[in-house]
Amino acid sequence: MDVEFVWGFQARVIGLSKTSPSFLYPPPTTFLGALAESLSKSSGFSESASSILMKNLSSKLLAIGWRPLNCKPIRYEDLNRIISISVKGIKKIAGKAGLHPTLINLAGSFDSPARGKTSLYSFDDRAPTIRWFLVFKEKTINLDKRTIRLEDGFWRIHRIGSKESRVSVVEVESFTPKARSGNARVNHAFPMRLGRPTNIEDATRKWLIESYLNPYNGESFDKPLQSYFSETIRFMSPILENKYDKPPFIRVQPTKEANIYIYEEEVVVGIADRG
Repeated sequence: MDVEFVWGFQARVIGLSKTSPSFLYPPPTTFLGALAESLSKSSGFSESASSILMKNLSSKLLAIGWRPLNCKPIRYEDLNRIISISVKGIKKIAGKAGLHPTLINLAGSFDSPARGKTSLYSFDDRAPTIRWFLVFKEKTINLDKRTIRLEDGFWRIHRIGSKESRVSVVEVESFTPKARSGNARVNHAFPMRLGRPTNIEDATRKWLIESYLNPYNGESFDKPLQSYFSETIRFMSPILENKYDKPPFIRVQPTKEANIYIYEEEVVVGIADRG
């Protein structure tokens, strides 16, 4: 799946303060959430069904990886004016809970924290584009006695991250990948739990490490804050430095419970078939 970004995205690190930074790439669970939202809408389910769909997607997921096609992620933080809209029960006004924003406490109704964002800078005339490579055990999932085709949901994804993180899907291709064990030259982001890099010099030069919520454990989605500190796994992600840079790759030795999935020139590390 190839996705064009309008400017970048906002997917902030969980568990930190309101000035937490954004990830370099959208976490895999963020992508699954975008897919679940798309499937919920297209199948006529309510938005609350997205969490159930995310668990179903996680249970069928064998591999997820991504790589930039023509862009480089740059993280930054800028000031945002935040309007607090809430009911304050601590201090009552005229016998009722105070509603914010309010002229009585104008300073407490607004804030301007620095919030993390990630811009994707294109190296050519095209919009910044990232390619995702996902492998599922099956091409459909079941919900409420209905069979849902996964491929339909990919085309309808309209954001990956916050509501401002607008995207446009430009290519979706369904295929059956080859699966094998043994060393392989991987060109997509992969979990280090499933593969050990054998070329450390190349890894430090063109690959960066980030910790994400485990996309293969759907039970952790119910408690994301607690799970982030206990269920995270480290992913190595490729980075393009300039338009003349060749697509990064790294030789990886998969673990016993992992497989290498290949389709044409795309190679990703994932878990073996769950049976």
